[in-house]
Amino acid sequence: MHPTLSARETATLPPVLYAPSRISGLVEACRNEFDGVPANTPALLRAAHRLRYQVFCVENRIFDRAKNPGGIECDEYDEHSLHAVLRHRTTQTFVGTVRLVLHKPGAPSGSLLFHRLCRHPRLDDPNFLPLETTGEIGRFAVAKAFRPPLGGGVSGRSSEIGNYPDNRHLVPQMTLGLIKVALQMCIAQRIRDVCAVMEPSLLRLLGRLGLHFIPLGSPIEYYGSRQPCYTNLAELFARCRIERPEVWAVTTDHGRLFGTHNSPAEPAHREAFLPAERAVALPA
Repeated sequence: MHPTLSARETATLPPVLYAPSRISGLVEACRNEFDGVPANTPALLRAAHRLRYQVFCVENRIFDRAKNPGGIECDEYDEHSLHAVLRHRTTQTFVGTVRLVLHKPGAPSGSLLFHRLCRHPRLDDPNFLPLETTGEIGRFAVAKAFRPPLGGGVSGRSSEIGNYPDNRHLVPQMTLGLIKVALQMCIAQRIRDVCAVMEPSLLRLLGRLGLHFIPLGSPIEYYGSRQPCYTNLAELFARCRIERPEVWAVTTDHGRLFGTHNSPAEPAHREAFLPAERAVALPA
């Protein structure tokens, strides 16, 4: 079942509080600047892993470069994950990436990185974040050339666009573009709840965008301070529609991704975010 809003929920939502011109302006800006692309070919998947290497191994030095040879960052969770990249239309370069980790088929217990890092007792309840309908959002990265010099949790770099003028004004559009493509991956897999182990700065940024994740326990130490958190997708975007209708309009395509306008995503569009046998396997 898709994480759709019920008729009762949509009927009780207040009218949009922002001017329609402001909403349409942001939607157009995002569409004109960036494309969210499922990494469902070897070339696209390689682009995602190379960007991850640049962000997490070279710039932020979170992961050991020696353990990620060939300029590619990957781990054991990539085998049961979906991946996407964000493409800058003007330069046709990949400037962001995100992945959705799914429950490993056949695993008897939680198989997300979240389960390894977070030991909160609520996870013992099978009705809390059910394994088959819960995914983990991770490896969220935005190219360094597009972020503020003192950027926090949303970080990255793409040397191919480093000579372009200051693009920091595009950071909000990039963030929304990655959120939208992550939502598309979730819907393709019938994911209703998502969890994450986030940098506090990214958690705050999402909150300012009207996307509120619920902390689960205290922060943990995982390459720095990280906060385990979770949310139900339908509830997340219902609240976002109230607080930041322009963000809701961009990330849900005016609700069409949830079917709230009786226009669910086209089957071919959903299939683009489904794993394609070995096509999504990292090439040697």
